[in-house]
Amino acid sequence: MTSSEDVSGLMTRGEYKDDLTHKQVLAAYDENKPRWGNTHRAAWKAIADKPYLAGCFIWTGFDYRGEPQPFEWPSASSSFGCMDVCGFPKTAFYIHQAQWLPTTKPVLQLVPHWTWPKDSIGKNIRVMAMSNAETIKLKLNGKWIGEQKVDYYEMNTFQVPYQPGKLEAFGYKGGKEVSHFVVETTGEPVGLELIPDRTSLSGDGLDAIPVTVRALDAKGRPVETANLPIEFDITGLGNIIGMGNGNHNNHDPEKGNKYSLYNGLAQVIIQSKAASSGQIVLTAKSDNLKIATITLSVKESAQIPSVGIVSPSLVLGKWKISPFYATKPDPNMEVASYDMNTWAATKPGSLQQFAGGSFALYRTSFKPFAEQCEKGGVILFKGITGKVEVWLDKQLIGTKENKENGDIIIKFPAGQNTRNLTLLIEAENNRGGIAGVVKVNAL
Repeated sequence: MTSSEDVSGLMTRGEYKDDLTHKQVLAAYDENKPRWGNTHRAAWKAIADKPYLAGCFIWTGFDYRGEPQPFEWPSASSSFGCMDVCGFPKTAFYIHQAQWLPTTKPVLQLVPHWTWPKDSIGKNIRVMAMSNAETIKLKLNGKWIGEQKVDYYEMNTFQVPYQPGKLEAFGYKGGKEVSHFVVETTGEPVGLELIPDRTSLSGDGLDAIPVTVRALDAKGRPVETANLPIEFDITGLGNIIGMGNGNHNNHDPEKGNKYSLYNGLAQVIIQSKAASSGQIVLTAKSDNLKIATITLSVKESAQIPSVGIVSPSLVLGKWKISPFYATKPDPNMEVASYDMNTWAATKPGSLQQFAGGSFALYRTSFKPFAEQCEKGGVILFKGITGKVEVWLDKQLIGTKENKENGDIIIKFPAGQNTRNLTLLIEAENNRGGIAGVVKVNAL
């Protein structure tokens, strides 16, 4: 048996104090949960101690758009994930690593960061350690400050009086050190760093990679408290197709080239251009910080088999024909909206006998497709008999000078509104008209 949609624990990456009203964030200590859910630690304990259960499916691996409970606007994403919407790990990620990975793959992680305001000095900071070792020891600025046996369900918590410097954790198994983790007090950001998920893409126009963006201090250490605006520049054979930072209260456009770090991290997603090979150069900059640049290779790739784009055709099948005239009429004559008798309905496909005169007007209207509205198009008339003037929106756009049966193609300009089309046909031997189809095509 297995269990699904478990846990639903709530936390915000990089936040270590609940603020339910102003910032709308939840501390990443795995203590918040909806009334119908549970914490990650308690939920796994309920599963793990039942031998008839194979495991569970956690709600959720990633944060996602929508369901921002317990918050409302401006929060726009959930807080259920083991990772945020960018895939940056939250505390829950490391809790489950420690619970699930075998001891042959040592796990040790500390939260929170170790960069706090000066007024925090001497005050207790709650430190949570996630490990699959047997014993954990903590050292602050070279002095041992605590030791605990690892709790594989609840993990381990220490209250550490804050002093700037280096906080270290050591994991032991059988009395031997098997893991080591460090958090340090960092300085102000002086530069940026770009970390691609990989360094090459297929040049198929579909392949994409996430690039992590973070700020570094003068010693090259990540500044987990940085919240800085970043501007990107990309050249070469790729495009930026998305940006994010995991902040469920952020509403900056995810398309473009400007975003911000949230608790030390941001992400930009790069996609190759189709049928390309060469390089992509991505640059990140922020005021007064050292610029970061990476070069990605784009490898030639066999293009995915596909059918070429087919521009749609608009068939004009509903027309009206005027009475027949002995002399040439005005092609732009107005017909009263209530006149239901003077003009008759007709459609292309056969010629008419012009009784009582050699001239007639054919009229229809159409709304071009988007491409034709933006760029203009062509009208194809199949099998027109007689001399022809083609009028569009009361402007002459083409003619046919002979009376023999034949095809004509007339270009028309761009335009967003419904177009009004009129043909003035002069028949030969009192027989003329449109014998074939009429189509509106893209250029």
